[in-house]
Amino acid sequence: MGAAKTPVLWTTGAPGTGKSTTAWGLYTRLREAGGSVAYVDIDQLGLIGPPPGGGDAAHAIKAANLLRVLEVLRGTAQVVVSGVVDPANPYIEGPDLDLTLIRLTCDRDELRSRFLGRGSPAAALPDLFAVADAYERAGFGEEMDTTGQRPEETVAALYHRCVVDAGTPRRPDPVPPLPGPVTVVTGPTAVGKSTAAFGALRDLWERGMPVAYVDLAQLGFTQSPDPALLSAVWQGYREAGAKRLIVVAREFRPEHRRVFDEVTVVHLDADDTTLTERVGRRAEGESALLAGDELRGAPPGVRDRVAARAVAEAARMRAAGGDRVVLDTSGQDPAETAAALLALLGQ
Repeated sequence: MGAAKTPVLWTTGAPGTGKSTTAWGLYTRLREAGGSVAYVDIDQLGLIGPPPGGGDAAHAIKAANLLRVLEVLRGTAQVVVSGVVDPANPYIEGPDLDLTLIRLTCDRDELRSRFLGRGSPAAALPDLFAVADAYERAGFGEEMDTTGQRPEETVAALYHRCVVDAGTPRRPDPVPPLPGPVTVVTGPTAVGKSTAAFGALRDLWERGMPVAYVDLAQLGFTQSPDPALLSAVWQGYREAGAKRLIVVAREFRPEHRRVFDEVTVVHLDADDTTLTERVGRRAEGESALLAGDELRGAPPGVRDRVAARAVAEAARMRAAGGDRVVLDTSGQDPAETAAALLALLGQ
């Protein structure tokens, strides 16, 4: 008897249809039910640029990396994926996959309201509707109209399509260390790791440098060891033409370091006042919204607890030392920290 196929439920659709919110809701509900589940945001598997990472190659790079990730996740009872697909070629293929592709839709008035309600610019509405039209013409997957639905209702409607089981996660095969150069940006909660690293990344892209980016926290929604996931994604980016990798991680553990043969760790630090202010700005929506964000829209009590935790993390990390370059970002704005990080990268 052959190995069981991995169930993959993928929510897609135009921006604003609720694909990420629905997928994250499914992931959290399955996890709370005791199921073996992993969540993958397809956008996190295509952060490479400039071309070949941009343009028509982006979908192919994401799909290839997703297949690598799914290979690492074999044995997981349910994988939930969210993100856009290529309307001309929306399916991924693999003999060990059982794919359900759900195309979320809603009427135009509601799509407009959702899109603007999350802070997107009105000038982008024509592009949004063009994407929605292209998806409707292609007609791929199973259409699910979410007009008038609350997010939890959409999650409930799809929950019965998922597998709730303990699964049989396997230990991925060991891989030899991969070439670099790799720069890892670490630091306590809310110090500004992602904002600074992504700002530096965009600058490198503008200079034409083929650089890839991984936020390790966004590969962590799984029961499988994330070093194997990190290795798989970097292999994919290297094959797509990346010459350098930037990784963001709260802490970079020894098992992660062994994935690479050339690593520089840049640790971002900040004083207590700066960390507390940055927690507040995160809660008010200053940074990009990522899966699992505990701060976006958080009430004052939660902000205070997270700020206290961030201050304690910073003190512990300061005392731990290690083989790293420390960058004090106290009082800096995001652009200043990104510029300082670029200088450390030698750019």
